[in-house]
Amino acid sequence: MKDFMVHQVRTLAALTEISKLFSSSLDYTEVAKQSLHLLADILDLERGTLLTPSTDRKYLTIKASVGFTPEEIRSGVYPINTGFVGKVYSNGMPMAIPDNEDVEGIPTPRDNADDFDLYRIGFIAVPVMLDGRPVGVLTAHRTTHSTTMVDEDIRVMKIVASLLSQTLRIAEMIREENSKLVQENKELHLELQERYNPENMIANSSAMAKTLDMVGRVAGTDAIVLLRGESGTGKSLMARSIHYSSNRKRGPFVIVNCASLPANLIESELFGHEKGAFTGAFNQRIGRFETADGGTLFLDEVGELPMETQAKLLRVIQDGTFERVGSSKTLTVDVRLICATNADMEVLVRDKQFREDLYYRLMVVPVQIPPLRNRKEDILPLCSFFLKKFTSKHGKRISITREVMEFLEAYHWPGNVRELENTIERTVVLAGGGTLTPKDIPLLETLVAPLMEPVQQLAPAAPAGVVSFGPLSGRGRERQPYERVPLREKDIREAMHNAGGIQTHAARMLGVSLRQLRYACNRFSIQATEFKY
Repeated sequence: MKDFMVHQVRTLAALTEISKLFSSSLDYTEVAKQSLHLLADILDLERGTLLTPSTDRKYLTIKASVGFTPEEIRSGVYPINTGFVGKVYSNGMPMAIPDNEDVEGIPTPRDNADDFDLYRIGFIAVPVMLDGRPVGVLTAHRTTHSTTMVDEDIRVMKIVASLLSQTLRIAEMIREENSKLVQENKELHLELQERYNPENMIANSSAMAKTLDMVGRVAGTDAIVLLRGESGTGKSLMARSIHYSSNRKRGPFVIVNCASLPANLIESELFGHEKGAFTGAFNQRIGRFETADGGTLFLDEVGELPMETQAKLLRVIQDGTFERVGSSKTLTVDVRLICATNADMEVLVRDKQFREDLYYRLMVVPVQIPPLRNRKEDILPLCSFFLKKFTSKHGKRISITREVMEFLEAYHWPGNVRELENTIERTVVLAGGGTLTPKDIPLLETLVAPLMEPVQQLAPAAPAGVVSFGPLSGRGRERQPYERVPLREKDIREAMHNAGGIQTHAARMLGVSLRQLRYACNRFSIQATEFKY
């Protein structure tokens, strides 16, 4: 009775310590190894192993062990379905024997006979089961003169195997989830590469084709690129296209809008700061340069950078080093830099608002993105793309006439592609369905015109025989917002004559929108049929 009670106390102690292991780690290999050590220390079990199937599921190999040398672990390979251990795995039933002299498949090397009495060792093998299927075998050697009972040792090992199976389940779930995440990440990168591939962008115009050709040539290098163009032309899209077509496409793509950050925070945003570096710096912050290490950093509106930050940016470009705000430790990064601006950089340099040396550093490969009014051939395919996108998004069924397409093509789009996209979405949202006409296109000028009436009332009245238009009119030069431009009846009649009465062509000649031309024609009672050839 005394031996039994002692055994129960030892068993309980062993299970308590082993349960702590399973609650402290998800590494089933390490947990199995530590469990075998505890069984050897507390109970009379020695030279234990955890055997798991090989990839082809033909053999059992040692995954964790105690009491075995590295060479014994490498040579410990046991066929499934044959031998003692293989049968325990395939049958799913625990087995025990008093010794191993004539039993095949017991992982105890013969060359250790001088160190270990093989004829006095019992052997226990317990299957590790998960959802009714075997996933491994837990083995242990036991001295036959042990005071513990074999059936009690088997029971303890079965408990350990049950706990181990749950750790294996979690490990499998983590492995599957990681595999899923890796696959999703791979698919996402492929999707981004496809989406931002320059060859897949709309470029029917020669101006845009030249820009995309330049983007394609520079993408495969690490050269600094400065994207120049008006707001809304797609500079961010081009930056993404360069990144996802480069050798850094697997690395991060980090965006910083320099115009949206206060001057006193931009340095911390780019380079990071240490805890306590300034008021409000409660924790260490990793800057965007560190975040983009191994990838691409896109600085949008780079012309808005403060002069003191420009100096630090120049240093990073020159040698790839910087310090966080409040730190003297120099950090090194490997970052490809892409910048964008809609500002006149040459004027900024001339007015001492932008460092000349930084200007030349950024101008390694300048890429000019043309405004939409200079790539009229791209308007219709862009309209078709956006119309399909937003009718699907908002669940609308809408069709447009050729007249609408001509109307959109004639408009000069001061907000460029961004305005075109917003106009198409606004049209889809406000449309009730069916076929649309030009009057159903809610251009931004028609929405803001009522707000500008007080401004327009202050402008000088147009002389007789002249119709004035707001910001969307103009011929040959850029105009300021809401600048009034005269259209004379004589000019309209001349343009209509040259265009053979086709209002779309006449509007192009005059540099106005189709709607504006129609308004002027109504004002002067000009009929298109008067000019038909």
